[in-house]
Amino acid sequence: MAALFKQEYLRYVMFLVGAILIFLWARTRSTEGFENNGLGATHITAAPYHFEMYYADWCPHCHSALPEFNKLGATQTIGGKTVACKAIEAEKNPGLVRGKVQGYPTIQLYDPQGNLVKEHSGQRTLENFQHFLEDALNKN
Repeated sequence: MAALFKQEYLRYVMFLVGAILIFLWARTRSTEGFENNGLGATHITAAPYHFEMYYADWCPHCHSALPEFNKLGATQTIGGKTVACKAIEAEKNPGLVRGKVQGYPTIQLYDPQGNLVKEHSGQRTLENFQHFLEDALNKN
C-alpha cells in the first residue's frame, strides 16, 4: 500500500512540475516577431519589409497582375534586405489591409515599422515589380 501511494505521489509531483515549467515557458514567450492579422490569428513576420498587393476577385486588372506578382515568391532579398511579398484579397480580409486602398490592384511597399515607403504605379509585370523593389530599397 505504501509503495502504491509513493508511485501516485511521484506521478502527481511530476505532473505538477511539468505544468509549472510549461506555464513559465509560455510566460517568457513574447509576441515580438508576430503580427496580428486582424482576424484573431497571428503569423510570423521575419521579413523587415513587406511588398503587398491588395486585390479584388471581381477586378479584371487584378486577374492579370496577380500571376505576375505571385512569380515574386514569398520573399525577395534585395541589397541584403528581405522583403515579404503577399497578395491579399482586400475585401475578404479587411483586417490585413495596412494603408488606403482606393482602387484595385493597390501595390504598396512597407518598411520594418509598417510605414508606407512607396506605392507601385508602374506596369504589373515581374520585371517591373523587381525593378520597383530595387529602386525603392536602394533609396531607403
